[in-house]
Amino acid sequence: MTRFRSAAIGVIAGYVVLYLMLLGARPLVAPDEVRYAEIPREMVATGEWVVPHLNGLLYYEKPVLGYWVTAVSLIAFGENRFAVRFPFAMATGVSMLIIFGLLRRFGGGGWTGLAAAAVFGTCVQVYVLGTCAVLDALLATFLTATMACFYLGWVEDRPRRRHAWLALCGVCCGLAFLTKGFLAFAVPAVAIGPFLLWQRRWRDIFALSGHTLP
Repeated sequence: MTRFRSAAIGVIAGYVVLYLMLLGARPLVAPDEVRYAEIPREMVATGEWVVPHLNGLLYYEKPVLGYWVTAVSLIAFGENRFAVRFPFAMATGVSMLIIFGLLRRFGGGGWTGLAAAAVFGTCVQVYVLGTCAVLDALLATFLTATMACFYLGWVEDRPRRRHAWLALCGVCCGLAFLTKGFLAFAVPAVAIGPFLLWQRRWRDIFALSGHTLP
């Protein structure tokens, strides 16, 4: 077994121990975790998957995607604390994979990617949000995927693949919107817009939306 493979297994094992094994060890924290557990539970119990309810009352504060993934987890694992937190721990794992993949290809190779993923996963705020039933970890994953797909489309020379990456960028941004609303549009805009201006390619903003300037 190579040193890199051993290190990769170590990072994966660390993720399993830190993020998955202890998910059910502590009580749900009020009010956020309790709320994000009860709404999906009511979805499963009532069969109403479109309109969220909290204690039988309509609850429109957030979009439904976060509730859906938690509801699916409750169906898969039962009504317990592990199931409530599992989707958000997995979302953090996906963010780590995206970071690893980007840096492995563009940032110096596998060791750099592995180190970046490990550093990201052990940041205190990332760990706390990734092991709690709040929407931030899921939102961060979709936004990370949005920016990664944009960059992959940016560096792609073949038009068909470039358009595919940019379309996937839009899909990920849409999923972020379904997780936590209009914040999903603000974050890519404040990153991609200045980047295109810095590259002196602001006209590409129109090309990205499927329109071209004369």
